[in-house]
Amino acid sequence: MPFNCSYFLQNDIEEPVALFEYLEALGTFGAAFAIFGIISTATVTAIFVLSIFHVVRKHPSQWRRLVTWIVSMPMIVSILSLVTFLVPGAAILCDTVKQSYLPFVLMHFIDLSLLIEGGHRDTVQDLKDKDIPINFCRPPWCCVGLCYRNVNYNKKNLRIMKSLVYQTPLFQLLINLLMAVLEAAGVLHRVIRNNAFATLGIINITFFTIGMYGYNVLTTGFAQISEWRNYPLKARVLFVCVVLLKVQTLILLLLGVGGTIPCVEPYISPVIMRKSIESALCLVEALIFSVIFYPVFRVVDSSASRLGLHTSPTTTSVVSMDDVQA
Repeated sequence: MPFNCSYFLQNDIEEPVALFEYLEALGTFGAAFAIFGIISTATVTAIFVLSIFHVVRKHPSQWRRLVTWIVSMPMIVSILSLVTFLVPGAAILCDTVKQSYLPFVLMHFIDLSLLIEGGHRDTVQDLKDKDIPINFCRPPWCCVGLCYRNVNYNKKNLRIMKSLVYQTPLFQLLINLLMAVLEAAGVLHRVIRNNAFATLGIINITFFTIGMYGYNVLTTGFAQISEWRNYPLKARVLFVCVVLLKVQTLILLLLGVGGTIPCVEPYISPVIMRKSIESALCLVEALIFSVIFYPVFRVVDSSASRLGLHTSPTTTSVVSMDDVQA
């Protein structure tokens, strides 16, 4: 049922009022989630600190930076969501950081997968030795008929798949920064009926889905050779977390266009209410995924040390140079 928020349309108001008026207008919902957000963010941060202690103690030194990036995602999302909920005026900045940060985590997961296998060259060789073909029939682009299964891995197509993942954080950052600049210039408004926002939004989603496709193709192949414990589970948990955060943003935006996002006249516009609802959802999801990430990415046996020491220092140096060139 559409809500009547004509006051904000007639006066072209989207900016939030003062913080205390904003929280008072949200009523019980605002007070409850403000308290919950502070407690949950503190909890997620504590879990992250425990994870870091474990990373330092149990993971090989070459893994630590990449694993830290991965397990930090729930904490970063929780902090940004709490700031957005308490200070709606910072929503654009926080959203830009979040949307750029998520694909960086996927990129680092691929980096870590290659590192565990000994680098780009050794990974290709392992895939060839075990006769594992590339499975192109992976979401989300499998729906357009990309289901070739008899193509063998080589250096070229592995680099192409990597580039699909690696372009995502770059283009997400550039597109979100461009949106912020155009909005400051008065050219763009974050509503679908605005042509500039709709066009950049479609481009943004396209590049994101291409990156997710490359990620799924690579992790499907790596899962068949990786000795990292529960590798398929790690890859899927990360995928679900990133996609959920991205998709819910799109759904709430569409609901806002349909007039189903409420407002509180004259304090909270539908745009601010949408951002508040999204940040509240993200706080809950960040807490849930933090609890999931801790055991999933926690090393509980000696396999990490064994895998981290399977190459000599000289070999590691060569692999690193090869990865940089890739």
